[in-house]
Amino acid sequence: MNTVSSMGRDFVNTLVLVFVSLAVGLGINRMRAAPLSLTYQSPEQRLSAELAQLIAAPPMQLNSSDSIGFNRFRTIFLSGSALILDARDKAFYDQGHIPGALSLPRDDFAASYKALRPALDQHRDQPIVVYCSGGDCHDSRLVAGALMSLGYSEVRVFTDGWQGWTDKGMPEAH
Repeated sequence: MNTVSSMGRDFVNTLVLVFVSLAVGLGINRMRAAPLSLTYQSPEQRLSAELAQLIAAPPMQLNSSDSIGFNRFRTIFLSGSALILDARDKAFYDQGHIPGALSLPRDDFAASYKALRPALDQHRDQPIVVYCSGGDCHDSRLVAGALMSLGYSEVRVFTDGWQGWTDKGMPEAH
């Protein structure tokens, strides 16, 4: 009888140890800056979640070297030396955009980024210029900030945006 009692006590002690270890592990995970997910996510799901989190961040503060005005942008446009991205909603892009610009809308950033990733990765260390409507539009800053967080090093924002481009009578693509 003593052996059965001893085995029962060992079993209970083992269960207590398992539950205490589990509670400590979950507590440590919860306190981490980036807690590990407790459910399986495919690499595609993890990328979508990371992209959504990046685009939800506050707009980046532009340094003078991160933003460009009309004259500098026109020079870049004419030289064809940069990848140009339109951060406006796809419906606005379809109505008109800067020739050669690719649509990377802030509102659908994750799906659009995944579709454009091959083209974007070719420009990882080359100039990328992002624009939106212009003026107070922050979409270009949000997209630029997300791209910089993803490791694109030469990202700039065309601050005059679509409005500044069309006000100067520059060419449009549809």
